[in-house]
Amino acid sequence: MPEILRPVIGGAIQVAGETLIGGVRYGIVVAQLTAASITMAGLSEQVRSAFAYVDDCAQSVYKLADQAAALSVDQSTVNEHREAATVMRSCRNEAEAMAVECEEMATLFRATADGHVADYGLIADVANNMPGSIEMADRTFYSNR
Repeated sequence: MPEILRPVIGGAIQVAGETLIGGVRYGIVVAQLTAASITMAGLSEQVRSAFAYVDDCAQSVYKLADQAAALSVDQSTVNEHREAATVMRSCRNEAEAMAVECEEMATLFRATADGHVADYGLIADVANNMPGSIEMADRTFYSNR
């Protein structure tokens, strides 16, 4: 390759590489935000499911306490069962609050992904589809929005 063309070709390759990297970064950010939203929504369901199971266990322990009381089992054993069931049930409100927080985070991640697409999607599409004869501006120009 003639020396005079080396800077031109090298510059074109650099611009093409920066455009590709910018498009990849944009896609990765959107994918990560979407994945975070899905993960948080799934976590919310897992928390609810786990504590529904704990609530069922608490109900069973209450029944056992009632059954033990009917069979004249000592009062301290009956009380221990009821206390254990009460502790299990007291966790339910905390679990529901955690599930709601996870849902809210999922919504915020989804809104952030949508906002990112709204803010940068058109720019990314235009940048990725520009003819090779048009040079992209320096990345810092776009980052100061």
